[in-house]
Amino acid sequence: MTLLGISLLACNTKPSLQEYLVKKENSTAFITASLPTSLLFQNLDSLSSKEQTSLQKIEKINLLALTKSKGEPILEKERSELRTILDQPDYESIINFSSGGREARLVFLGTEEQIDELIFFGYDAEMGLLLLRMRGSDVNVNDIVQISQSAQRLDMNSLPGGFGDLLGDLGE
Repeated sequence: MTLLGISLLACNTKPSLQEYLVKKENSTAFITASLPTSLLFQNLDSLSSKEQTSLQKIEKINLLALTKSKGEPILEKERSELRTILDQPDYESIINFSSGGREARLVFLGTEEQIDELIFFGYDAEMGLLLLRMRGSDVNVNDIVQISQSAQRLDMNSLPGGFGDLLGDLGE
């Protein structure tokens, strides 16, 4: 490959969410985790069969959080970087919420028939930021509706730094 070809590839490289997560994984300012879906749902047996089926399609949840107390000097930079990534045309928006120093987005990668990743980004001026990336197989829009309907049974207390309140606001 020529130097010109390498330069053109470098210019066209868009920041990816995967690269961002890997880069922040070892940072002491961030809280990171890979969670099984069962950790967020208290009573799986209380879900309808449709909700259980939809939830079982989610294979992995990556969590990234930056609390204001640990990351205040870099909070706005990180918020801006995540906004840039999620503003790319590859991401389809489902919900956008902004009010009083809070913002939340729910976006997905893929098509309505085959959602590869579902991403929640939340920001609160007093708490910090939270990113949840859910990956699964054979997930579609109907599954997202089922999972959203069962969100009232999420154990928000398992999320770091009081971010459960922000997720709760998105569901209202």
